Amino acid sequence: MAKMISRMTLVALVVASHATCARCSESGGSESDATTSLDGSRATPSRVGSCDRVTASSLCSEYSGGYLAQYEAVLTSACGKLSGTFVYAECPNTSVLGSCALSTGEVRKFYASGAQAYDATRAESECEGSYKGTWAALR
Repeated sequence: MAKMISRMTLVALVVASHATCARCSESGGSESDATTSLDGSRATPSRVGSCDRVTASSLCSEYSGGYLAQYEAVLTSACGKLSGTFVYAECPNTSVLGSCALSTGEVRKFYASGAQAYDATRAESECEGSYKGTWAALR
């Protein structure tokens, strides 16, 4: 039970940090969200990191841009505590039901495989209800 409470506390902290970041980006954000090319135009960064929790919870979260740069230490540390593996790559593409775009810029993907496999209806409901995100079905 203590392990369950500590995971729930960690999840609450990660969610709170996401909310804080969303407010930061609304108030002007950081210029680290884009880079300047040689011709002076703005370009979107290609760096992405993800927390793969498919085996344990049938979820994977992708982070990029200024959010990844600003919260990298927290994201990499929290991932392992949530039974995930942090990698500098996109989430796996196998068995993905859909994705949930959150206000922070995180994209949370839901899977039909893993210990807590989702079906499309439950994944969409959790995205829009629990996370207040925008659902995009992939199948």
